[in-house]
Amino acid sequence: MVLVVEDDEPKLRSIVGMLREHLRDHFEIAVTESLSGAIEVLTENEVVFAIVDMSLPTYDFVKDKRGGGTPQGYGGADILRFIDSETEKTRTLVLTQYEEFVMSKDGQRRDTRSLEAMLQAELDERFLGVVHYDGQHGAWRKTLLQVLIGLGIEKDGR
Repeated sequence: MVLVVEDDEPKLRSIVGMLREHLRDHFEIAVTESLSGAIEVLTENEVVFAIVDMSLPTYDFVKDKRGGGTPQGYGGADILRFIDSETEKTRTLVLTQYEEFVMSKDGQRRDTRSLEAMLQAELDERFLGVVHYDGQHGAWRKTLLQVLIGLGIEKDGR
């Protein structure tokens, strides 16, 4: 299973469309929009690859009528930490449309490269990096395709 954790509907449609094009029926694609939803999917399924946004709510908006919690600029890191500590094989990639993040830990701003370096220092080798989402037909598609091929999960890479 491939997991996409994304709460922005247009971005989610782009990602899932690209995955369906390249994975075909080889892998099920699960989608969730929050930390709690991601933990539920990861706990109940064998996820080989997770694409995680950084700014995510705590709970799914649809499931929690009062709201989904406040989106956190660094919320995806909690999902990455869960994957790092609670799964054995799940590979991860951050796909974000933000170019800069305010880190809740220290209040400092970080660009995508310094965010990637910080996460690489904290997580194990299953964390594959940070990719900037630059629109529906952006360069992220080529980068993501290269990752899928490298992992051997792209339909032609099998």
